[in-house]
Amino acid sequence: MLEQGKISTNEFQILVITFVIGSAILVGPAPLAEAAKQDAWISPVIVAICSLMFVFIFNKLTSVYPSMTFVQLNEKIFGKWIGRITSLLFLAYTLHIASAQVSEIGEFFSTQILVETPSVMIMILFVFTSLIGVHSGIEVISRSALIFFPWIMLLLLILFLFLIPEVKLENIQPILGGGIKPIMKGVYFHFGLAAELGILLMITPYVNNKIAMKKAFYKGASIGGFIVFLIVLFSVLVLGANLTANQAYPSYILGKMISIGNFIERIEVIVAIIWFITLFLKLTICYYGLSIGLAQMMRLKDYKPLLYPLAILIISFALIMHPDIVHLHQFLKTTFTPYSSTFCILLPLALLMVGKIKK
Repeated sequence: MLEQGKISTNEFQILVITFVIGSAILVGPAPLAEAAKQDAWISPVIVAICSLMFVFIFNKLTSVYPSMTFVQLNEKIFGKWIGRITSLLFLAYTLHIASAQVSEIGEFFSTQILVETPSVMIMILFVFTSLIGVHSGIEVISRSALIFFPWIMLLLLILFLFLIPEVKLENIQPILGGGIKPIMKGVYFHFGLAAELGILLMITPYVNNKIAMKKAFYKGASIGGFIVFLIVLFSVLVLGANLTANQAYPSYILGKMISIGNFIERIEVIVAIIWFITLFLKLTICYYGLSIGLAQMMRLKDYKPLLYPLAILIISFALIMHPDIVHLHQFLKTTFTPYSSTFCILLPLALLMVGKIKK
């Protein structure tokens, strides 16, 4: 086994929650509001229910061969050649997701906070900070999530409490005014983000209690989905559907809207901190899964020699994949759902069916 570390079910649950929140907290509300208008908050509820069905498939798959990562399952169930091809495609997908996180952080910081700093420098710092976590192993990654998680929850609570005076209920009226079709468009967009949970199959073998892990997977997906729902709901309630749809980072604008007694104002840094931490953890999980998977494919005894070449690859891909946030939103709305579903829903489902037959 390349990784000797073990993590608890509580740590795994926190990793699931932060993975779900990840990039969705900042870039999710705008495309949802554009598709579903004032009913954008309904779409994450439907997607959260769908994500539990995805977790059901993943849990069933881990029951077949509990000590194997997703890459090992491919080769075990599909055979050497087909398994290696599907593993390589899955790892390319994981590389894409990791690079997308880096691209988003570079775009955000270079346009909203550090406007004089080249985005490539921000990307390099972000990736090499993540590299330290991946090099330290899954136990250190999970302990880091355990330390940061209470702060994430506290900052989210402060944000939601301070936003209550800014809420305008008329912004979500009329409910279902456009019918079900706009809501399903929003579901289609958000479906691909929920499907990314399949990447967590790269760390499930390292959870020490496999039975309790299944319940933790469900709970983590549910809590993460609920937080995304609240972010979208407050974005529409405070900003309105049109303003939410026209902003690149609507939840960041929420922080600017807060004004308590002309004393507590402009606390958008809270949103930035939450997003930075969750995105960092999501990138680190993807980076770790990519490193472990590639090492397993190449029959290496250690994954750490791959970290620096992969860091360069992630940064290079991040620089060319999405030239701006508009391109990213268009990709999410049109291409991402079938792309993500192929590797994280259809492939695990096929593995489960063939694995059950072979067993």
